[in-house]
Amino acid sequence: MKTFSCLLLLLFPITAMAQSFGGNPPSVKWRQINSDTARVIFPAGLEQQGQRVANLIHYMDRYNRGSIGNRNKKVNIVLQHQTLESNGYVAMGPFRSEFYLTPPPASADLGSLKWEDQLAVHEYRHVLQYRNFNQGLTRVAYRVFGELGLAGFASVAVPNWFWEGDAVTMETALSMQGRGRLPAFFDGFRALALEKRDYSYMKVRNGSYVDFTPNHYPLGYLMSMYGREHYGRTFWKDVTTDAVRYRGLFYPLSRSLKRRTGNNVTGFYRAMLKEYQPRWETYASKESKPGTPLMEAPPTVTNYKYIYPVKPGEWLIYKDSYKKLAGFYLLDSTGRQELVTRPGIHFDDYFSYRNGRIVWTEARFHPRWSWKDYSVVKVHDMATGRTGTLTHTSRYFSPDITADGKRIVAVATATSQQYSLQLLDGQTGAVINTLPNPDNWYYTYPKFSADEQWIISNVRNNRGEMAMIRQSLATGERELLTPFSFTVLGIPAVRHDTVYYTAAYKDVDNIYALTMSAKKIWQVTAHPNGVLHAAVDSQSQTVVYSAFGTKGYALYAAPLAPKDWQPIDTGRSYHSAWLQPDFQEGGNILEKVPDEKNEVKEYAKSTHLFNFHSWLPTFDDPNYSVTLYGDNVLNTASTALGYTYNRNEGSSGFTGDFIYGALFPYLQAGAKYTFDRSDVFSGKGRLYWKELDFHGGFTIPLTLSSGLYSRSLSVSSMYHYLERFPQGAFRFTNPSIQYIGNTLVFNNQRIRARQHIYSHFGQYLALQYNRSLTNVFAEQLFARLDLYLPGVLPSHSLVLQSAWQQRDTSRNYSFSDNFAYARGYNEPFYEHIYKLGANYHFPIAYPDWGFAHILYLMRIRGNVFYDYSRAYNFISKVSTQYRSAGGELLFDTKIGNEIPFTFGVRYSHLFDKDPIDNATQRFSFTLPLQQLFSY
Repeated sequence: MKTFSCLLLLLFPITAMAQSFGGNPPSVKWRQINSDTARVIFPAGLEQQGQRVANLIHYMDRYNRGSIGNRNKKVNIVLQHQTLESNGYVAMGPFRSEFYLTPPPASADLGSLKWEDQLAVHEYRHVLQYRNFNQGLTRVAYRVFGELGLAGFASVAVPNWFWEGDAVTMETALSMQGRGRLPAFFDGFRALALEKRDYSYMKVRNGSYVDFTPNHYPLGYLMSMYGREHYGRTFWKDVTTDAVRYRGLFYPLSRSLKRRTGNNVTGFYRAMLKEYQPRWETYASKESKPGTPLMEAPPTVTNYKYIYPVKPGEWLIYKDSYKKLAGFYLLDSTGRQELVTRPGIHFDDYFSYRNGRIVWTEARFHPRWSWKDYSVVKVHDMATGRTGTLTHTSRYFSPDITADGKRIVAVATATSQQYSLQLLDGQTGAVINTLPNPDNWYYTYPKFSADEQWIISNVRNNRGEMAMIRQSLATGERELLTPFSFTVLGIPAVRHDTVYYTAAYKDVDNIYALTMSAKKIWQVTAHPNGVLHAAVDSQSQTVVYSAFGTKGYALYAAPLAPKDWQPIDTGRSYHSAWLQPDFQEGGNILEKVPDEKNEVKEYAKSTHLFNFHSWLPTFDDPNYSVTLYGDNVLNTASTALGYTYNRNEGSSGFTGDFIYGALFPYLQAGAKYTFDRSDVFSGKGRLYWKELDFHGGFTIPLTLSSGLYSRSLSVSSMYHYLERFPQGAFRFTNPSIQYIGNTLVFNNQRIRARQHIYSHFGQYLALQYNRSLTNVFAEQLFARLDLYLPGVLPSHSLVLQSAWQQRDTSRNYSFSDNFAYARGYNEPFYEHIYKLGANYHFPIAYPDWGFAHILYLMRIRGNVFYDYSRAYNFISKVSTQYRSAGGELLFDTKIGNEIPFTFGVRYSHLFDKDPIDNATQRFSFTLPLQQLFSY
């Protein structure tokens, strides 16, 4: 029964997984625009963004929903302005959307459209999907389970590639750009085609630990476009209607495709590739001229993303891989690589280099308010080996540094959505100057000119167009070097009077050269797949660049041959037809939407505190429960009301809990009433009683992450008042008890590469002390420390564990037991107990294989363990040891191509017989929730 409980929790995700609970400080004042279509909620001062989103949403709801359906339901949209993550989502439980307003610093992957415009078009399509998927059996799930039921059944019926592919289709159809017009968006599938990698649909759908696979965004867009082109604009509306109605209980979307096209989902995927792959291959064979690889392709997916010349035959690169963390490396012409230093957690992995100094940005986080984060400037001096943090509570991206290291320029993004270039002191980080930006252009990847008197930057205007500019550091004067257009421009590299940069002028991102004096543009490389960054070695007259392939970004070299360069006319479109699709959706709406001034009102944080939205059943034998969940839109209050039946006791209970997270500590309160509790008492048989538990307290959750480490600290204290009411003639000696439960949990984990099973260095510490407050004595102390260390190979992990628990001998009350006992043994009788454990985790195989779209096996891994434990029996006054060793075979899978699920089997050899049943060996089945608490 625990398996079903795990699946339910995965099928109906808890609301906190999608939203940051209590993440905004109380100082944020909220405003709203409330229409019949949406309530747009935004911080005071962002009325312009709120009006724009409200108008866009209203327009799309009126004119652009026919291809998915015309069902209607109002949605809440929250604009978050303090996070530097560029993202957005729509979710149920409760039904709402959140836009993270900081634009992405890179343009190649997501485009250059005005960020709130792109979010509105993309995320509102998800709103329309949820509205129109509320049909048939999915609607029954909504009626029974609430909003999380709708989300769960719709996600099983309709794969995630359709949700995102359809939304990318609309952002492309309703604008002058969108990801469907970006060459870099197709780099992954183009790489598979050019290198003849024929992966199965299930492998592309589920991903891999060893091979690169495109994610569900380009997969979904290609599937969406193929369906539209061959079967019409409303094709997917009909297919998804069949799916969410579960017409064909198993594989409903695939069955609908089979009825309507003759192909199931796998055949449909194959047909799509058969049509699109020749287009990429034809372009590569006719238009491209690959560079010379600098090294052999590594066996593991490895990215060499940014490159700078250090001296002839030596470059500084950014490198990461599926096996190792990212780092800055010195690479020479022989292929030798030397680690310089590693960057920490970041929002953008870009870095710059000049004359022995590396500069980049890292993420920092407010310790309490999880929506409030920062991006600080870091500098590493290769001569001294020292790394410094120049800024602290800043919001910078894409820094560049002068040759003498005295000045740094960086893109500054304010919470007011105002953007600028700031000149910083290279030693202190102090702001020297802020360059004027009257049009509020968004700067990307600024670079100092050769004479360091100008800044060269590619900028985005409010229409979403890009241009290259140079801006005087002395006067702030700006000059256009290229005209504004919807062509995406990448990272510039300045050499004398020439700027080398990547751009999407043609079907593949390549390197172009702009001569500033003549303002002429030339194509430098013609690589068959996307180029990210380039460095020019003037002495050898070579351009070295990183380009994408199935093993990641690799390095190539090509001669600088200006006589062979092809001129580029920026007024002409060089794109093939597949990058200029006809969607029949009405075309670009971004300049059609009326600029109406909607009424703005205050939005009270207390609005709908008890906002019930979903029922969630859980079956965790012997407990069977159903819970009604409530969460407000700002996610500052969470409520749970439930009923639980315990099969062992035959008892039933009602619970109610409330958490308020808008203040510095979370405030919690609740009650639980249980009736028909029972136990067998010596000489009295089975006795029954009722139990009432009132509790209240606080939790302070803190985020302390920085550098290479993700850290958290949680401190909580909870007061309990417990009253027991006997049924029948017997009486408890102590019918009531009051106690305080105090908990501290600290977690420090070094960030991991994709193939790392656990962190290579980390600590998990948990302390819990419970003690009664009255003369009815009860006490328990629990402590646990886990230490994570690297194994012999990069993907291996050594985990050491220690734990201690002591409880009083009066047995007036038994507190919750979190102790992880020696594996294979039943719980012993004790006053105090300790345990030492060692675990060695290692991968065995990466099958990348599945069957019937039911189960996909990504990794098989093992764990060998040894446990030593000793428990003291206070009655017999004897200490008993419990020693076991064994192994676990664990399977990392995905169920239904959607749900990550790990299960396994364990064999335990008991060196000391179990006193309870004299067992000397044990086989058991392990499940994900159990693995959270024990090994």
